[in-house]
Parts: sequence; C-alpha cells; structure tokens
Amino acid sequence: MTMSSQVENGATRQMLPSGGAFAAEALLLTSGLLTFLVGVFALSANDLVVAGPGYEYTFQLSGWGWVNILTGMVLAAVSIAVFLGATCARVTAIIATCLAIVVTFLWMPYYPTGSIVLIVLDVVAVWGVATWNTSGKSA
Repeated sequence: MTMSSQVENGATRQMLPSGGAFAAEALLLTSGLLTFLVGVFALSANDLVVAGPGYEYTFQLSGWGWVNILTGMVLAAVSIAVFLGATCARVTAIIATCLAIVVTFLWMPYYPTGSIVLIVLDVVAVWGVATWNTSGKSA
C-alpha cells in the first residue's frame, strides 16, 4: 500500500511544475502579453516622425505592429503549451523566445526602454525553460 502511494506521489510530482518552471512559464506569458501590447501600440501610433538637423523622417509602424502582435500571440500560445506539458513545448518555447528577442531588438530604435525590458524578460524566460529539472531529482 505504501509502495503505490509513493509511485502516485512520484507521478504527481513530475506532472506538476516546480516553482522555477512555473516562474519561467509565467515570464513567457508575460512577455507574450507585453509584446502583443507593443504591437497594438505600434498600430495605434502608425506614423512616427523623427526630426533631425534639417531632415524629417516619417516611418510607418503598422508592419512592425503586426509583427509584434503575431510574435506576442505565438509566445502566449507556446507558454500555455509549456504549462500544459506538451512534449516538444520546451524546445518550441526556446526557439520562439529567441525569435522574439530578435524582433524586439529590431524594434529597439522606436521604443528603447520597453525593448530592453522585453529582451531581459525573454532571456530570463529562456534560461528558466532551458534549465529546469524535469526528473524530479535535485541536482
């Protein structure tokens, strides 16, 4: 009887995410939501005017807005898949988050402070997903 309860506890322990895994999943979801909101911001402020000495540049941000919206939706979907424990969700999460870092880096000239925050959030999320221990044993 005690043997079966130990087996059930071991199976339950592997199914439930640990504190670090849950934090990584929450960071992924937060990054996805913030990236989505950056995309909405870019769509609402479609024309960006930058004035230099004797020059004036007008940028259309709607393309970047859609890229950020799609990236945010992909990050949110991957974070939900990681939370549900899909088989290849961790690898997909790392790949999607690395691509989100590239997109955010390219967005940096338009919104530097928010881009730096998102890049740091994504790097910590990749580290959390890549390093959590799924075997149930502590290292």
